[in-house]
Amino acid sequence: MSSNEKFEKIYSKLVENNLSNLEKARANANREKIINTIISIICVIAIVALFFSFCLIFYTKNLMIALVVSLAVSIAFTAHTRFKPQYSNHKTYQYNDKFKSEVITALLNSFNETIEYFPYRGIKPTIYDEAEFENYDRFSSEDLVYGKLKNNCNFFISEVLTEYEIQDSNGNRYYNPIFCGIFSKVKTPKPFNASLYLRKDRKDKNLFDRAFRTKLPFDNLRVETDSQEFEKVFDVYCTDKIIAMQLLTTDIMQLLIDSQEEMNMDYELTIKNNCIYVRFMSGKMFETSKLTKSSLDKETLYKYYKILDFIFSLTDKLINLIKNTEY
Repeated sequence: MSSNEKFEKIYSKLVENNLSNLEKARANANREKIINTIISIICVIAIVALFFSFCLIFYTKNLMIALVVSLAVSIAFTAHTRFKPQYSNHKTYQYNDKFKSEVITALLNSFNETIEYFPYRGIKPTIYDEAEFENYDRFSSEDLVYGKLKNNCNFFISEVLTEYEIQDSNGNRYYNPIFCGIFSKVKTPKPFNASLYLRKDRKDKNLFDRAFRTKLPFDNLRVETDSQEFEKVFDVYCTDKIIAMQLLTTDIMQLLIDSQEEMNMDYELTIKNNCIYVRFMSGKMFETSKLTKSSLDKETLYKYYKILDFIFSLTDKLINLIKNTEY
């Protein structure tokens, strides 16, 4: 059965088992969003009315206007209280939680791996740092998936956000994203006697790239492959060029190129010691689609499925290569 056929089977089962309940949850979340929007508008109108009423009281000393001010204050206070995040997004939170616990769990369980999923936990930054992807000032993570692959190798998958800090002339601090997406770590059965870095090809290796997006000494570790097509997509760096060529076989390079084109999504790879690290520039992951779309939006779920399928299939092929390579 092909990967696409497998997804179609999984999707049909999800629709059959989960669509009805999820659509009810989505309708409730959508209704809540509309109510919150109306309350927000009322709050703005009340504040505007409050401002003009104070102006009129100051100039006319009118009791009726004072009553209007009191009413405006009451409306503004009620709207503000109702619009607090802990109250206003309860149904949306329930919908997202239901989506994660039912749909994402079912999607993960469709793979022949031993998997545990913790939506509100993440990996430690020290694990992410092992892959040497970039420097950053702030790190956050959630949607932790871990377990054991069918080849008995342990793995982690998690959503990661890294940011860098900027300061304005007044000393105010702001954070801008560097990376937002899925990160995975898979342990290999034997150590890899080199450090290999597969990075998205960047024509402009400017100072920002050197400062934040990588820690690698480009000039010393650069490896040229036999594939011009591959070179257009990826830059390869390795501490041992012979081992790099043993691992980046024609089949592996073609798989990496095809996956890049099929998913239309950038990704990068590090192999060092006894671990394989892969990260996807996928943005937020394992979240519901927009409320205007179906709760089981096929395009969204297909994206999640293809990323997971790629991680499991690529790491399995690389692990077999490492196992059978003499170095």
